[in-house]
Amino acid sequence: MNLAANILAVGLSFVLCSIFTPMVRSLAIKLDIGDKPNGRTSRNIAHIGGIAIISAILFTLIVVFMFFLEGITLSRIFSPIFIASGFLIFLIGIVDDLRSLHYSYKLALQVMVSIFVSLFGIILLNHFGVVHFRIFWGVFSFIIVAFWMLGITTSFNLVDGLDGLASGLAIIYAISFAIAGFIFKDPLVVTLSLVVVGAMSAFLRYNFPPAKIFMGDSGSLFIGLIFGLLPLLLVIGAKRVFFVSAGSLIVLSIPVLDTVLAFTRRLLKGKAVFEADHMHIHHILLYSLKSVRRVDFVEWFLAAIHSYLGLLVMQGSLIVLVVAISLDVLIFIVALRVMVGKGVKEGRLLEILEH
Repeated sequence: MNLAANILAVGLSFVLCSIFTPMVRSLAIKLDIGDKPNGRTSRNIAHIGGIAIISAILFTLIVVFMFFLEGITLSRIFSPIFIASGFLIFLIGIVDDLRSLHYSYKLALQVMVSIFVSLFGIILLNHFGVVHFRIFWGVFSFIIVAFWMLGITTSFNLVDGLDGLASGLAIIYAISFAIAGFIFKDPLVVTLSLVVVGAMSAFLRYNFPPAKIFMGDSGSLFIGLIFGLLPLLLVIGAKRVFFVSAGSLIVLSIPVLDTVLAFTRRLLKGKAVFEADHMHIHHILLYSLKSVRRVDFVEWFLAAIHSYLGLLVMQGSLIVLVVAISLDVLIFIVALRVMVGKGVKEGRLLEILEH
């Protein structure tokens, strides 16, 4: 793996996002594009930061692919799928940022993108001879991949609820998958992960509480798309598919667990599962800790632990997998009890959010 490519991936994406973010923020202020009325904050803050993040990532990837990764077969397969799905998911996000799409329309569009990624990914992998699926396994893989992409993009979108939280998680997860790429000698995974590290590190400077700009749904959905794709790229060349898949899921446990908790809680309370509220894990922690920064550091710490455990699982540790699952079950039970049993007064939570 080329050291120059890795340095370029981190450095260029960091520099570009450092330039684009204040430009996008200034544009949002000029056009009076502030935070949509979702109760997250009383401050009028630009929420189209995803434009800066996506631009930095795509420009960097174009340069890196042109000079370092052009000859890799998987890159030729990945590029058109990533560009097309990234453009579609960006459109969904930016429309939602500006017009607040109803959750049913947003979900339908995300399902379409997930199906697109899964269907054309499998078709191109077969066409280039990377894998050879029989009909049954092809259909089975299509269904699993589509659900995986929908689940991860949705999960990362839902976890973006506090200043800096999703940006910090993105950096931790990207570092984890970069390490996994090094372990399994996958230059595409390493490069894509490092590009995300650079862009999100630059963006966090402006998104750290108190935030000057939000990534918005355009940013969180796009980053969620990348974190859906990275494990799939690892799995394609893996000898132990189960451990790589399970390890990737452990790495991404926090947003996935938060989403499962949200759906379970809403079902128990008879609410629509995709209807937004203020009862996610980060909201429960905020209610107790009274500080956005403290919540960020707690969730980042938990994400780092899960990332470490996930990397060990990817390398074949069944014992660590059992430990990680046990930890997540414990978190799930405790969090659900607080959410459903004790409950949290949303009025008090909104008071904290507004300060």
